[in-house]
Amino acid sequence: MILAKSKYTKNDEGRFTCPHCEHTTKGSSGMFYHLKKHAGILDYPCTEPGCTKAFIQKSGLQQHMAQAHSSKDAANPYTQTHACPHEGCDHSCSMKPNLLIHIARKHSPWIPAYTGTCTKCDNSVKSATAYYYHASTCYGQILTGDLQQGQGAS
Repeated sequence: MILAKSKYTKNDEGRFTCPHCEHTTKGSSGMFYHLKKHAGILDYPCTEPGCTKAFIQKSGLQQHMAQAHSSKDAANPYTQTHACPHEGCDHSCSMKPNLLIHIARKHSPWIPAYTGTCTKCDNSVKSATAYYYHASTCYGQILTGDLQQGQGAS
């Protein structure tokens, strides 16, 4: 199986296409990782005794370790806690994208409800979760100074 990024083909819409299924991606790196799934290339195995999970990317392993094995490794970005910056809201989560989605859904009246397409840029979005994540950056009014700088509450 060819995984070299320069060998991928695009469809009429300019998206990279998988030669094994109907999956398409916007960028070549997305297709690279998608093809690794078909090839069964899992470079990051779980190190917990008895766990047989393995992952294509290091971030997948890190997320797994934090969620399935309660890893407290300080170097693992998924073990950090990000608290909602809105006064009176006690929501927190381990993944910053999930915090952005929470803020977009609960604290952003200027973001229209999900309809499948962003009303600001006409971008088509496949799910409500993807829409609110997209809208959190497209509308640009959600982020507080700490989140814009990449700093979450720990």
